[in-house]
Amino acid sequence: MSLPKVRYGDVFQLELTNGYGYIQSVKEAQRAECEIVRVLSGVYCESDVSKLTNIVSSKEAFFAQIPVKYALKQNILKPMGNYPVPSGSEAPRFYRTEHTIGTEFVCWHIVDSVSLQRRSAKELSAEEKKLSEWDIVSIPVLVEKLETGWVPEMWI
Repeated sequence: MSLPKVRYGDVFQLELTNGYGYIQSVKEAQRAECEIVRVLSGVYCESDVSKLTNIVSSKEAFFAQIPVKYALKQNILKPMGNYPVPSGSEAPRFYRTEHTIGTEFVCWHIVDSVSLQRRSAKELSAEEKKLSEWDIVSIPVLVEKLETGWVPEMWI
């Protein structure tokens, strides 16, 4: 069975324990890769669906690499339609990740998603603290982040 097609601008609803969260595809992926999505801020109730245009046009909380096609196939995500991606909310070029050895934190890696080059940083600048994580985010982890209002600045 083939995987569903995910297009730039597609918005999906994710059920949370305390309502619904929304994500928007901002980078389509090949068959076995993860899409890059904008994780939209907030937790919403069913009646908020009528305000989806306003929700999508708001600033995102962060970006994430999510296995959207697989989540759709398992009915974990509900397609809500295709909406314009706001200017400035395209898939970012730079991300960050922790570099650890065993359980010991060594430094941060700032990752260029185009060249895949990494730069080490012991301390993060204010702008670097806003960079999204350079890892595939599982759906359960995404749910937890949405329910708790997680943003990259909390990850220091």
